[in-house]
Amino acid sequence: MENDKKKLASLFLIPSSLDQNAIYDFMVEEQRKRIKDLTYFIVENEKSARKTIKKLNLSTPIQELIIIPHNKKTSDENIISYMKPLIEGQSIGLLSDAGVPCIADPGSTVVKLAHQNDIKVVPLVGPSSIILSLMASGFNGQNFRFHGYIPINKEENKKKLEHMQKDILAHYETQIFIETPYRNNTLLENLIKTLDQKINLCLAINLTTDEEVIVSRSIKNWRESKLPNLSKKLCIYLLN
Repeated sequence: MENDKKKLASLFLIPSSLDQNAIYDFMVEEQRKRIKDLTYFIVENEKSARKTIKKLNLSTPIQELIIIPHNKKTSDENIISYMKPLIEGQSIGLLSDAGVPCIADPGSTVVKLAHQNDIKVVPLVGPSSIILSLMASGFNGQNFRFHGYIPINKEENKKKLEHMQKDILAHYETQIFIETPYRNNTLLENLIKTLDQKINLCLAINLTTDEEVIVSRSIKNWRESKLPNLSKKLCIYLLN
């Protein structure tokens, strides 16, 4: 009987808009139907998650939903407790702050546990800033690597960039990374100064918003251009 219940429950990986203030809805109707009756959600940030959940037009009023915050600091015991509703036959939605769950997001531990407990995992289609930026860069989409945040320390940062540059020149491997918005300008200046002029740099800024800008140039051309102000902007960096 318990195994039958497990088969009925699913962990839905629900994407959210990259722009929390966007008025448009990117989810297709068929996906919305599948999650319409969910009442239990695991989210990265409760405040931003509620904005997304309101747009889902669920059957249950938002004030009656069970919304559990989950982040990198969540204890193993709490993560294990997430499985209880699933094992009892209640489907759950896993929601990211922006973009798709588990990509540059802490949700993968929940998904791993779901697989270990034979729970069906259902990824729903949605925007990923990493994939969108790669698509728009003109860089190699067959061979690429995402690094997350690169080191702040000058020496470690230099070594990291040298390794990236080596992989680009040797294997034509696209390198993708991000930075905290308030450090964007410093990072950009460092990239322009440090990298070989033959390397190409793409900046994908504020993707899917009204302020979206995507620029792809060689380091040589970046050095000859006026640099954009990236302060407080969400930016994906790509090298090739």
